Amino acid sequence: MATISSVEIKLVELRFDKPRGGSRVTGVDIVTADIGDSDGATGFGFSYVIGGGAGGLIAGLAQNLADRFLIGKPVADPASHWAEIDKSFNRTGGGPNVIALAALDVANWDLKARREGVPLVRALGGEPGAVPVYASGGFSPDGEIEASADLAQRYAAMGFKGVKPRVNANERDAAVIGAVRRAVRDDVAVMVDANEKGTMETAARLLSCAADLGVTFVEEPLPAGDVLGYRRLGALQGRAPIATGEHLQGLDRFAVAVADGYCSYLQPDLAMAGGLTPCREAARFAAAAGVTVAPHFLPGLFVHLNGAFGGCLFLEDFPLIEEAFEGWPRIDDHGMMAALNEPGHGLRIRH
Repeated sequence: MATISSVEIKLVELRFDKPRGGSRVTGVDIVTADIGDSDGATGFGFSYVIGGGAGGLIAGLAQNLADRFLIGKPVADPASHWAEIDKSFNRTGGGPNVIALAALDVANWDLKARREGVPLVRALGGEPGAVPVYASGGFSPDGEIEASADLAQRYAAMGFKGVKPRVNANERDAAVIGAVRRAVRDDVAVMVDANEKGTMETAARLLSCAADLGVTFVEEPLPAGDVLGYRRLGALQGRAPIATGEHLQGLDRFAVAVADGYCSYLQPDLAMAGGLTPCREAARFAAAAGVTVAPHFLPGLFVHLNGAFGGCLFLEDFPLIEEAFEGWPRIDDHGMMAALNEPGHGLRIRH
């Protein structure tokens, strides 16, 4: 039986020339994991800290976990490796531990797919196929309203299935949403991202306004940890659908968001969730409840979930760490993306 013979962890510090997104991100620390087994097969994985500054901590944790739970152990199903490592956090909690685990989990899935000689989508239990993609990059919550409308129009002309401008959960929201809605065709979905900026009063107003303007979903109208607030929003009549999930850790948190009924679009983040294994499991929760899965950015990796959980998948194009990698599948002129037909996920770090 093959065993895991090596795990090499590296840190890549990616810094931007100007802030990006509604959270004004200035950099990302990327932690990579290269796994090798006794048969000579390899796998590549990664995780990240958006905002940067904790990459060294995460890299150290990843190497420690690899030394304790992977090196010298038989190659097994990635979900089994994930469960064993995750169980060890019962006295320390998730947090950085889970972010470190994500890099190892992606590497284990890539190793499995390469050993089997199949694309990652098949190793995950899915089928290659085209998945719709919406665009959210470049929108500023504080920029000119006309600029948001113009950018949305350009994305629609490129074929994207939807656009997601950013708002501040204030009196300006209606003007932004209205301008974007008028700028694109009726068959282009319009979503909005409030980046956790709302209060109960302003979030309720935003959800009502968004419903009137035909918005597909409102992302994080409240801070992600305000479960009681989301339950109250979920009980409102005449509101737009709510999307949340990029800040959630722990499968129980995803289960609550789905079971409480306030979440119509679930948005797991690869690093915060802890890798592909929990993202697929959270997606299964969502599918059972008829909730669409719209993962937090990284469409070129999450496209491999297609068909792997029995539900609907909607991908987000928000370029953030893509420039550090090679091998991303492209988005076609109709706003669709399909996994490449090669073993594993096909990604590799740029030198």
